[in-house]
Amino acid sequence: MKTEDVSSYDVVIVGAGPAGCITSRFLDKDFKVLLLDWSRMPRDKPCGGLLVEEAYSIIKKLNPLEDIFSLPRTLNLKNVDWNNDIIIKTNRNLVNISRRAFDHWLLKLSEGKVKFSSETKFLDFKQRDGALNILVEKSNKKEIIRSKYLIGADGALSSIRRQVEKRQIKQYFAVQELIKSDKNVGDNALFIYDNKITDFYSWVIPKDKNMVIGSALEKNDIKSKFNFFKNKLKARHGVYGTATKKEVAIINRVLSKKDISLGKNNVFLVGESAGLISPSTGEGISFAVRSGLNCANAINKNFDNAFMSYMYLCQPLENEIEKKVKKAEMLSDPEKRLTFLKK
Repeated sequence: MKTEDVSSYDVVIVGAGPAGCITSRFLDKDFKVLLLDWSRMPRDKPCGGLLVEEAYSIIKKLNPLEDIFSLPRTLNLKNVDWNNDIIIKTNRNLVNISRRAFDHWLLKLSEGKVKFSSETKFLDFKQRDGALNILVEKSNKKEIIRSKYLIGADGALSSIRRQVEKRQIKQYFAVQELIKSDKNVGDNALFIYDNKITDFYSWVIPKDKNMVIGSALEKNDIKSKFNFFKNKLKARHGVYGTATKKEVAIINRVLSKKDISLGKNNVFLVGESAGLISPSTGEGISFAVRSGLNCANAINKNFDNAFMSYMYLCQPLENEIEKKVKKAEMLSDPEKRLTFLKK
């Protein structure tokens, strides 16, 4: 493979999901920024496609396009506990989006402001002479990029995290299908708990004229557990249909605040790569956009030494994760869950 000449940037961001795009959008326009992603955009992302208020409060200020939303646009959340045979309606409303359209819109927010390189793979980085030498590969050519900062926004399987943090996070397989079904669940998103399937949760989300059904599963017997979930969903709620799309992704489940790593020195981690993802629901977009915003603000405020500022700004997110760890512990146990959901 050919290695090209060195190019130079102030900030290199790996990953063009919500965390990476929000970081690039809010960085000062005077910085030279490279945003790269291994995939070709727009691309699909296995995800239920729901925005909680913490995410939407930021997103709505950016004047989102109408085509990022799915119907019903707003969903009520119902917790369905199959172990205890109860359904609890919550007071929480969720904004329903198309994840493909949402990510593509976020990327366009930085159009003309930063350089974007698709189908570009991050390989490695080294600290040298007060800067970072970052090795990437595109079109079978390797290139060394020199940068002050490297931002890891590369998700659950973050290769950047593996270089700055030895602690591993427990991982689940998020398996979901998009189905056409004669039976729908109205304006409701269902979060389903059943320990015969998983100690995490499963979901049913109406999405335009279809529904997304999925489950977060541990690594053993994935196919049989997902089929068991689908059969039980049909028997209990009458929801079944032909799958028009099947998706699988790995998601992190933080079991302790110690699982969170914001990076080291001039290498920052944002979103799921940092372990900033809800351990009770797997919701990650709100943490992605908030940590991305914190990262940009820290660099804007103190370009020469931004990491301390970033850690300070992310303290509320870490504390929020810590509370959700305790919530996840209760939701994972049928007896504790019954008491918790009935509060």
